Order: sequence, then C-alpha cells, then structure tokens
Amino acid sequence: MRTWMEINTDNLVYNVREIKKRAMGKGIIAVVKANSYGFGAVEIAKRLSEEKIVEMYAVACLDEALELREVLKEEKILVLGALLPSEIKKATDNDIQITVSNLEQLKFIEENNLSTKFHIKIDTGMGRLGFLIDEGKSILDECLAKKLNVVGIYSHLSDADGESEAAIEYTKMQIKSFGIFKEYEDILEYIHILNSGGILSYSDMYCGNYVRAGLCMYGLLGNKRVEGLKNIFEIKTKITSIRTVKEDTYISYGRTRQIKSDMTYVTLGIGYADGLPKSFSNCGYVYIDGKKCQIIGEVCMDMCMVLLEDELIDRVHLGYEVTVLNNEIIEQVDFARKCSWEILTGIGQRVYRVYKKNNEIYSIGK
Repeated sequence: MRTWMEINTDNLVYNVREIKKRAMGKGIIAVVKANSYGFGAVEIAKRLSEEKIVEMYAVACLDEALELREVLKEEKILVLGALLPSEIKKATDNDIQITVSNLEQLKFIEENNLSTKFHIKIDTGMGRLGFLIDEGKSILDECLAKKLNVVGIYSHLSDADGESEAAIEYTKMQIKSFGIFKEYEDILEYIHILNSGGILSYSDMYCGNYVRAGLCMYGLLGNKRVEGLKNIFEIKTKITSIRTVKEDTYISYGRTRQIKSDMTYVTLGIGYADGLPKSFSNCGYVYIDGKKCQIIGEVCMDMCMVLLEDELIDRVHLGYEVTVLNNEIIEQVDFARKCSWEILTGIGQRVYRVYKKNNEIYSIGK
C-alpha cells in the first residue's frame, strides 16, 4: 500500500465506554456521518454493534443510512439531515428514523398515512434547521394528539467546545431553553441535545436521556486531544525519494521554501488528494523513526517533501514507513482556521483503511 490509515478499534471501544461514563449513563447515539468522520462508517458501526455499547447510529443523509442498513439489519438508525418528501417513504420502508424540521415533512407523513418514526428538531440557537422552541412544543403536542409516530425531540449545540465565557454562557442558555421538553420524558423515547463538547462539559445539566457522540469517539474535541481518551488512528506512508542537495534549492510549487546546500530531504507518497491538507505546507510535520520532521514547500496533490534530521540520514531508505497524521499532529500543527473535522473527513479514497483488533489486522477497506 502506498498510503494507509491504521485504525485501532480497541481504542475506539475504550473511548465509547469512557464517554458513556462521562455522559452519566445516558444512551449513546454514535454519529457516523461522513463515512464516520473519515474512518469508515460500515466498519466502525459494525465494531460498535458487536460490542453492544451504543443504542443508535446517526448519519447525515438517506444514502448514508441505507449503506448502514445493509449491514446493520436490526440496529436503530437516525438521519440528522432534512429529508425531502420523496425520500421519506424510502426511509420508512427501511425502518430508518428521520428528522422532522419543517411543516412540509409533517404534512407529507400525515397525508400519506406513513408510520415514519421521527424526531422533531428544535433550533435553540444554531440557526440551521428546526422549529423555534414555542413553535416546536405546539407541533410536538399536535403530533402526539394525532398519534403520529414521533419518537424523539432534539436540538444541537453550536459552541459546546468553546472555552470563552461567552461560549459557555451561550451553551448553557441553549441547554436550559431545551429543558422545556423535560415534561415529555415519559412519552418520548429519545430526548437529546448534547454533542461531543456537550457530553464532556455539560452532562451535569438536564439534557435528556441520550447523547450524540461524534468526534469525541476518536479522542478529539475541536482541535485538541481529550484527556483520558485514546488516539485511534495513524495515517502512514512511505519514502519514495531521498535527496541531498548540492546547492541552495527551492522546494515544490511557488518556491515558498528554500533549503541550504548539503541538506537532505525526502519525498513522501501522500498529498492533498489523499487528505494531507495543503495548509500543512511549511508548518506541518511528520514522524520518521519517532523524530519530528518538518514538511517543506507546498504540499502537492500526490506528494509532499520533508526535511530529514541529520541523525536519520543513515537510518532511512526507500520504502521506509512514515507517520503523517494522528491526534497529536492535528493538535500541534498551527495554521489559520484549522478544523479537525475538515482534516479527518478530507482523507481521500486512495488511503486504505486498515482495521485492527488485538493488534491484528482484521479488515482492509477504503
């Protein structure tokens, strides 16, 4: 393999068990949208299902839900995005729960006498999808009176991993306003608002009976590692070229970096088409034999160049294994508007996903 991601599913299981503790025993909805944040939705969900440690799986769209349904025949699946009326019947036929965030969806369900299981989405301050709180409460009451198959209600926190006083106060406001739905906890099966940041910081407030664990399952919150959780992945590649320059030399497109004569650098078989962000140019680093080595020049589509530390020159060779990305690197690399979600979901299809259990490979996919 040219480039691959090693995924330690034992660490994944450990993290989810720890999240369950931090959520104070609430049910876990595992968010596996966007190919499980780049780690492979099917394999991640299969491992969690085997361990029986989550109660539901959440995805962004119907296609993602149908992909899961093919392998998870009995598990509960929720679509978080807004389905169009033409998609609702297919979701119903496949026993997929949906999010209702507008009146048109409700009208379609009622007029077609569908048994669709749905969660009502409440907008407590995200400003993206859902009914405002008072409107949502009256709609929920109407759905219950009409005996529609409403099984849950939820909202989404917009700044739960924020550390400023303003972010904390805003998040508390969202959670407190959602508390109006506590009176339905004996009627609805699912009441949830906490995302990863919410689980780790606000589980002591009233927030329903379920939580949605996404990025935190992989040991990250925002752009930082979470103390007590484990890294589950490393992206690795191989050295494809080793060169010692005889004179001062520009490296890569745009001549953004020049190295001095007698310096040695290597070329790696990974670029931004594989998911190594172009923003890592001249500021990112990799690990070679445990040593941090700086990325030099612009990251190319299929390759990047790395300055080799002097002590490594006699150790490495063509085909030598290099660690390009993990939680530590994501946390420490510094560039404007860094977003760990974007980095992980940007990992390309050329990168093989290598799944490990008990340190043994049990599946390879993309």
